[in-house]
Amino acid sequence: MPPVVDHPLFFLDYDGTLAPIVEDPDAAMPHPDVPALLRQLDARFPVWIVTGRDLRALSSFLDQPLNAIGLHGAQEGTVGGEVQQLMSEEAAQALRELRRSVPSINGLDIEEKDQAFAVHYRAVRDEDEALDRLSTWLDAMPAMLDAIWGKKVVEVRPEHLTKGTAVRRIAEQYPDHTPVYLGDDTTDEDAFEALQAMTRDAVTVRIGDEETQADYRLAGPDEVVEYLRQYV
Repeated sequence: MPPVVDHPLFFLDYDGTLAPIVEDPDAAMPHPDVPALLRQLDARFPVWIVTGRDLRALSSFLDQPLNAIGLHGAQEGTVGGEVQQLMSEEAAQALRELRRSVPSINGLDIEEKDQAFAVHYRAVRDEDEALDRLSTWLDAMPAMLDAIWGKKVVEVRPEHLTKGTAVRRIAEQYPDHTPVYLGDDTTDEDAFEALQAMTRDAVTVRIGDEETQADYRLAGPDEVVEYLRQYV
């Protein structure tokens, strides 16, 4: 179990961390204990949700005005409230053009995320063929964009907007707090690295058993809830 620290600054991923991974992203409800637990944590400590989702869409799962980073660092704002878009118009236009050229593959699901999008291939029958076609499609991607391969999904984002750049910017605003980051996916590795570079005291936690540079692990949302309960 990761250590409990004084004066934590929480950075919490959503899918796979506060909510179990499901085949349909629109059905990713939080762990039953999470909403009440987040209210308790937010009343005592700084709490930021850090997600690849569009923050406006996230409000259908979390009904409280939490500080949040969305689209892997391209949005900053409040769940259910005001959202600031951080990507340039040039990057947004490049994403729109790439979106129009997604390969047509049976079972492929495109998740719209305001200015960005994700391509899920969990339901594709021939996964190897899908990966080949998606890789070829991304070969023509503009240099200003970056592709992130996750759990049966590939997402495209502006190259210099990551969860790492976001958490560094926010952590600098809380110099007297210890960053505690919990996340389960490839994009969370940027944040682990950024926080570890800032302070040796950062608590970085990978959810699941994938390879990671985080210092600690938890198995899934049940253990996440068990760990976070120690702070309330």
